[in-house]
Amino acid sequence: MAIAHVALSTRRRQRIAAVPFAELLVAQVRSGTKRVGEGTAGTEVHAGSYLCVAPGSLLNVENLPSADGPYVASCLCISADWLQAEALRAGTPAQRWARLAATPALDQAFAHVERGLHDGLPEALLRHRVRELLEAMRLAGFVPSRRCEQALADRVRLLLADAPAHPWQAGEIARRLAMSPATLRRRLAAEGRSFRAVLEEVRLAYALGLVQAGRQPLKQVALACGYRSASRFAARFRARFGARPSELRA
Repeated sequence: MAIAHVALSTRRRQRIAAVPFAELLVAQVRSGTKRVGEGTAGTEVHAGSYLCVAPGSLLNVENLPSADGPYVASCLCISADWLQAEALRAGTPAQRWARLAATPALDQAFAHVERGLHDGLPEALLRHRVRELLEAMRLAGFVPSRRCEQALADRVRLLLADAPAHPWQAGEIARRLAMSPATLRRRLAAEGRSFRAVLEEVRLAYALGLVQAGRQPLKQVALACGYRSASRFAARFRARFGARPSELRA
């Protein structure tokens, strides 16, 4: 799906390491606090403010309930392809992530996209609303960075993300990209990646969304992400994000 809405709510403090953002994230914190950072750089996003993260970012994330209520956030995830189609204005510096204070234009544009998704508007109309949101973000001080040339790992990731539970093999992806399996592996290695590593990254990123946003039993989450063993899934999840799946439930 080119754009999705995710509502997050938790009464527990959640700490998640190295969260990959394959899409543009625009999150409005409505209660509690979100902390994000990479290395020694970080920021806090309080209720009423926004977190914007460009595709390709890798951030440590904490969701903190308030003293008198849960952490609540409304998140829009916008396809990197949609972002790529939008032209950057000349001389505008691009960023990987930022905290934005609320403005009337930003609040209205965000709500406009939310309502469009809720009402099931056609994609062509949603694109207009996303353009409005991107312009409101720019006026508030954020222009998301994007690569001019898509890395092979990103192209592989997009194909895998269509069906994370599918028993993917390198040869199948290589055929879809019109190259041999050996060429696929060699070019991924040149980017410092491997097919298995990209596949697991896609599956665990999908799992993170299911764990945070849904109430499916963890065994069903594991199966939906291509893991037949729930215990193996939980171990890989904890190794990747630094928390057990059960710890990220509300």
